[in-house]
Amino acid sequence: MSLTTDELPRLASPSSIAELSELIARAHAEHRTVTVFGGGTAFDDHPPVSTPVLLIDLTSIAEAADPRGGTIRAGTGSRISALTRFAAQSDLELLGDLPADRIEAGATLGGMIATAATGPRSLRRPRLAETVESVTVVGADGTIARTSHGLHRDLGGRDLPGLVTGSWGTRAIIAEAEIRLTERPAAQRFVWIPGTEAAADLLIARRVPDAVVIERPPGSLAATVVLIEGETDEVEAEMGHLVDRNPGATPCGEPEWWGRRARLAATIGVSVAPSFIPTLIDAVARLETTIGYPLQLRGSATGTFELGIGAPESEPGVATRVALEHLRSFGLHVIAARLIHAPAPVWNEVDAWGPQPGRSGLREIKKLVDPRGILAPGRGIAGI
Repeated sequence: MSLTTDELPRLASPSSIAELSELIARAHAEHRTVTVFGGGTAFDDHPPVSTPVLLIDLTSIAEAADPRGGTIRAGTGSRISALTRFAAQSDLELLGDLPADRIEAGATLGGMIATAATGPRSLRRPRLAETVESVTVVGADGTIARTSHGLHRDLGGRDLPGLVTGSWGTRAIIAEAEIRLTERPAAQRFVWIPGTEAAADLLIARRVPDAVVIERPPGSLAATVVLIEGETDEVEAEMGHLVDRNPGATPCGEPEWWGRRARLAATIGVSVAPSFIPTLIDAVARLETTIGYPLQLRGSATGTFELGIGAPESEPGVATRVALEHLRSFGLHVIAARLIHAPAPVWNEVDAWGPQPGRSGLREIKKLVDPRGILAPGRGIAGI
């Protein structure tokens, strides 16, 4: 690949960071828009945007170094499933927990970081964003940077991994990352507890579980599923303690939905204070009756949920708009709700984002690192 190529390709698959840099530099010089992708497992998690002039497949940048010092360094296009197998050879696993359905669908390291993906085991583990030790990125003008200062001189005090995590490729393109690993647990056990009353107490228990997930299937009562992992003796003892202290609690196998997102016709991301969870569950039950479509609520007892809406193909927009408006009627100080997954037409039928108090700050950073707006236009939080 060369900067002297007569015409910029519509689709490119660079095999190195240097080739990726050349492509971006060329697009920047020609004021061409660019979007990158890996496994493509989050393409539907944003409104449709105009087709970029240059679409870059990053899956060929996938070289991974042997785990050492508790970390692994890999190219942005490395499949998470491959990294998991690689780390397992040393009896290690990724420290950050990630969505199982995206892993199975071929999600890549760069995609998981760019979307700030997270799984259910976040009570005793840091989120993926907090396990990123370092990154190599390619800026909007093709600059290869390993520090925020290298990306832009006015960002010298910012943490580069934090700057690009969750940015959806709108600030810089993640080309390589080093993430932390941890020892694989010797045992994992699940406990099913009816209702949600125990969830709040589990968050402040003497031994906080590794995950406390609330699941409310469509038309059904909510229940709490707890994960305990660690040394076998410790796990068995803690499981017995949970069963003894919580009426109706029963040991169970891993639920088939564990670690998977609540994906129906449309999905709303909901954040509430843990104390407000019972009110949220009651609101979902009433809303399900009102709109007449199945609703599925799933999330952590810390207050981060996904609400799946099982509306028919002919009316997903109507049901989604009603659900968003009802949830937001409680006020932003109580509930934050935004659309995170839907068919293309729905994004234009609803207020997908709702109030975004920090929007001006996001715009300032975007203008600083990508003044021409060539990187992933229309993506990112609130389309920034």
